[in-house]
Amino acid sequence: MSLIHLSTVLAISIVTLSSCHKNIIPLEKTLRQDTFLNKVIQDSSFEVQVIYTRVDLKKKKFHPQYFNVDDNRYFYPASTVKMPVAILALQKLNELQENGQNVLMSDAMLTAQANERLLPAFTDDTQDSRKPSIERYIQKIFAVSDNDAYNRLYEFLGRDYLNTELRKHGLNRGTAIRHRLSIPGLSEEDQATFNNVRFFRNKQMIFDKALTKEDELWLHHASGTQKGQGYLNSQDSLVRKPFDFSMKNFYCLRDMEGTLQRVMFPEFFTPKDRFDLKQEDYSFLRKCLSDLPRTYSFYADTSVYYDSYVKFFLFGDSNTRIPDHLKIYNKVGTAYGYLIDCAYIEDTKEQIGFFLTAVIHVNQDGIFNDNQYEYDSIGLPFLARLGNVIYQAEIQAKKKK
Repeated sequence: MSLIHLSTVLAISIVTLSSCHKNIIPLEKTLRQDTFLNKVIQDSSFEVQVIYTRVDLKKKKFHPQYFNVDDNRYFYPASTVKMPVAILALQKLNELQENGQNVLMSDAMLTAQANERLLPAFTDDTQDSRKPSIERYIQKIFAVSDNDAYNRLYEFLGRDYLNTELRKHGLNRGTAIRHRLSIPGLSEEDQATFNNVRFFRNKQMIFDKALTKEDELWLHHASGTQKGQGYLNSQDSLVRKPFDFSMKNFYCLRDMEGTLQRVMFPEFFTPKDRFDLKQEDYSFLRKCLSDLPRTYSFYADTSVYYDSYVKFFLFGDSNTRIPDHLKIYNKVGTAYGYLIDCAYIEDTKEQIGFFLTAVIHVNQDGIFNDNQYEYDSIGLPFLARLGNVIYQAEIQAKKKK
């Protein structure tokens, strides 16, 4: 029987294994059988959490396994928060259209300047029109994890909308998205201020979202937010006390995986828990999630934007070209010594597919902001090896069926 998933108009195929009890791949046992993975997971300083999920197409169910997963234990999610922001930007467009505002993701999106710290965005050199758009921002988010693209969509949506909608759709295990990325010196008031955004088509303004300021803090309540032995402050001076993550974003692994699952297999969820997306939105998102940087002419320099630039599982420890039969629909994050990948991995040649989500923390000196993190020596090799071990286990399980 065909395992091709045909839920989109554009017939994007998503190939997966149907899970059954006799073919269970025990996650923890699989991790411990690998010498390198076992050494890492035994060291609590690495803060490893892993979710491995098989898919039952017949019953429309997920079969997750967890290693060390705790929804209430803090880790910094870094750029993984860009995934729900990109998705909800498309949902917001649908809501505007339903209310008579015919705004398209291809329309020019011009962002004004609220103050000297919240800068405007009027041009985009990657576009023929030289104008930014939601479509291009989403492409940049998934192709190379562009920070400015995320910040612009964060401004378009506002954090009240972001967090309310995630909770409404069942992604409510404590996740809180509350700040821009990689803009130093912003106050709490700045983070709660959202620039005026206007949309244009054929030089005519079609929608004007006013500058807004929101009052809700949207704080997370995860434990373990005081981390390390010290940090470098904005003057590069060492402060000898733990770094405080209590006011940072939080996006727990189960909410993260649940977000991706709602895009890959929306039919597995009740209408209430699905995002308000059209079939063409799902097709667009799946393409962006799996696109490699070389898909786009403006990221064609493979010496900089190599295939695994934002694909950590299986390939994160090398610059190897990813073969065409392997598709990785994912979002990664890297910051403060944390490395995260949330992915649906499919092999159209082997006819296998599975979800894998993991976080590891590599900061052996316990100092934050010093750029001394073991990404290349431990973090990326761990995620690449983790992906390969599960991938090989899937292949072997299929052969035993």
